[in-house]
Amino acid sequence: MKRVDVNSTMPRARLLAVAAAAVAISACGGGGGGGFSALPIAAAPAPAAEQVQPPAPAPAPVADSSAPCFNEADFREGTRLEFEAVKPGADPATTAFQRTSVTEGREVFAGANPVAFNVGTETSSFPSVYQRKMVKKEYKDLVNGSILLYGKAFTEEIKIDPKAGAPLGPGFVLDRVSSVSQVFTPPFSFPVDMKAGQVASQQSSVIETRTFNGRSDPATSLPAMGELTYHGREKLETPLGTFDTCKFSLRVAVGVSAISMGATKEMWLAAEGPYRGQLLKGVDPKSPALVTKMTYTPG
Repeated sequence: MKRVDVNSTMPRARLLAVAAAAVAISACGGGGGGGFSALPIAAAPAPAAEQVQPPAPAPAPVADSSAPCFNEADFREGTRLEFEAVKPGADPATTAFQRTSVTEGREVFAGANPVAFNVGTETSSFPSVYQRKMVKKEYKDLVNGSILLYGKAFTEEIKIDPKAGAPLGPGFVLDRVSSVSQVFTPPFSFPVDMKAGQVASQQSSVIETRTFNGRSDPATSLPAMGELTYHGREKLETPLGTFDTCKFSLRVAVGVSAISMGATKEMWLAAEGPYRGQLLKGVDPKSPALVTKMTYTPG
């Protein structure tokens, strides 16, 4: 799912709480009449044998449910996903989008303990001058049949060699550390098991915090709205094969109405096979990319 970028120069806004109205429900009972009968009193009939009703059958599973399109193995530590996707008509050799996600286990984030997903680690260096490392993480969880989205974080570390010209080695020292975190408060929560045509929406806020060498800038907060729509099942032909998939659209809007920023994604997730639960097509509705290569290794 696409991250929400918040412009830190935008004005701050507070998400207003919506009070719920209480509904009172009352029930009425009835009574019976009495009196003496003019007819002789006959012996009371023997009570009929009590009939035990068989238990109601369990509801049949919904054939087009979205539940098979989510994979609980994604949340196991050590699960690794690598894929490559190409937009229609594009040259795979030059424009392929690549992504790697590694489930790292639970990590403290935003006052909670969600599962951390390392979705990008990049390292670079210039011999005898500096070393640079960037790490991008997303924080999610699977709780009581719902996917919870807590937010994401980006961290960059730069080490330099105080003795320029020396060989690359242990002489490098930490020069600066910067980070940006975007937190959904409360976390977005979407059900795993949805019916075709079902829409799940939620109000939240995005709180962005930036730090540099341990110093934090004032946090910015903007209202946010997330809306997930499940359109149903579709057969999808891909270079990996033909799969039964679940089609979703996810819309996220951030900011007050006058200056809100919105983005809509369309996603086709596999409902079967070795890639169950993984994205096979998406994300731009106008030109969705198609996955051409995938390696999925559950933890």
